[in-house]
Amino acid sequence: MAHVDETLASYESIAARYDDLNSRMDTAGLVDRFVEAADRHGPGGRRLLDAGCGTGRSSAAFRARGFEVTGYDLSPAMVAEARRRREAEGIRFLVGRLEAPPPGLAGFDVVACVDLPMAYLTADDLLRRALAAARDQLAEDGVLVFDLNTIGYYRRTFGVPTVADRGDRYVAWFAETPRIEADAVVVTQFDLFERSGTSWERVSMRHVQRHHSDRTVRREAERAGLRIVAAHGLVGTSAQEPADEDGHDRILYVARRSG
Repeated sequence: MAHVDETLASYESIAARYDDLNSRMDTAGLVDRFVEAADRHGPGGRRLLDAGCGTGRSSAAFRARGFEVTGYDLSPAMVAEARRRREAEGIRFLVGRLEAPPPGLAGFDVVACVDLPMAYLTADDLLRRALAAARDQLAEDGVLVFDLNTIGYYRRTFGVPTVADRGDRYVAWFAETPRIEADAVVVTQFDLFERSGTSWERVSMRHVQRHHSDRTVRREAERAGLRIVAAHGLVGTSAQEPADEDGHDRILYVARRSG
């Protein structure tokens, strides 16, 4: 579980700055794709669990689209930020891991894992336990919707060191993993250099993720009592069909209880 502790420590350290550092991310557009998938394949109910909710950006976006939202995340500091979010006021936020969630969460029409929380589950048993937990959280006809990076995205984005100039900020990222292989762990290093007066401050994060192939996702879902009913490709936040492990950025999965 060392990788989980490392992930927790990283998010605890940047929670107060997380939204600012990710200001360019189109959370609303990504949530729109989740809502479209849930409306197409789900029961139509509006009770939603945002699993791995972070600072509550996705939770607020789901509520703005008419859902009754509960959220949880592994980082207490991220959850504290979510509770302070003005547009998420009144949403219930809890602390817990995907594979070991807070007790008493059940009967949801939609369980959503937005922006890759399942990528941090680097072992098959962790993925299976998280999927089984989501199954138990669903109503009888509810749907689980989650996204995962493709192997093509990992290779394109982290295959070579990259530096982005953002004025008073420089962001650098690269994969520590020598070869990015399918169904393997990908360790990435992010460094932010930000001007502070006449000097520069550095903020670093190390992410330990795993690429989960379509075959692995479907196998572990079946073992967890779920059936994958749809897989949609995403490029940025635009839906693309059919899902392509090499050409697309992410795959958006939809699963239902299998029994």
